[in-house]
Amino acid sequence: MRLKNTKIKGLKIMQGKNFFDSRGFFREIFIKKKIKVHKPIFWCMSKSKKNVLRGLHIQKVKNQAKYVSVIKGKIFDVAVDLRRKSKTFGKVFTIILSDKNSKSVFIPKGF
Repeated sequence: MRLKNTKIKGLKIMQGKNFFDSRGFFREIFIKKKIKVHKPIFWCMSKSKKNVLRGLHIQKVKNQAKYVSVIKGKIFDVAVDLRRKSKTFGKVFTIILSDKNSKSVFIPKGF
């Protein structure tokens, strides 16, 4: 698994690798030592039909980092830097995550 920085501080792409065999595939999606977080990351799972729009909204109290990965299909993910003191405040990051490209994204608090 490779960790790739983006132009927005703290926002990172994890490039995983699928290991295929006759049963299917195996992929590491998160390695804690690669991303330094002080509190647990918010873990959720959803399943959506085609053309569904979902949103994870910033929390004003107890904001959370997020880790997004796809196990089947693909999504177009958008993150907006809403950290007022950030040099990249208001900047937008987009990425396509899929079961085929094995990418995940770590979104720090404040997005």
